[in-house]
Amino acid sequence: PLGLEYYPLNAPGERFPVNDPELASKMEPRPESDAAFLQAMLEGMAQIEARCYAEIKARGGSEPSRIYTAGGGAQNEEWTAIRTRSLGQTPHLAAQTEAAIGTAKLAGSH
Repeated sequence: PLGLEYYPLNAPGERFPVNDPELASKMEPRPESDAAFLQAMLEGMAQIEARCYAEIKARGGSEPSRIYTAGGGAQNEEWTAIRTRSLGQTPHLAAQTEAAIGTAKLAGSH
């Protein structure tokens, strides 16, 4: 882990896990290596994901016993390792790995 604590946002503002319309992206300091920069962004996203689960638990929800993952990054070993460190459990590859599978299932259930 690089420990840079990035909070990558396309534009200021966040709703969850922090409700702050003025929240600024944190993408510095930038490592010289492009690979380390990418790693720092992925570590930041994994920390945001972990914080989301913590916020759900803090509001009375349960901690996930199993996390499923989909999308192109779901098959990336490095991304999975970063998420595993942040989440404290290994995300499992979903049976369907297309990124839109969750939305498609929700749409089909109505």
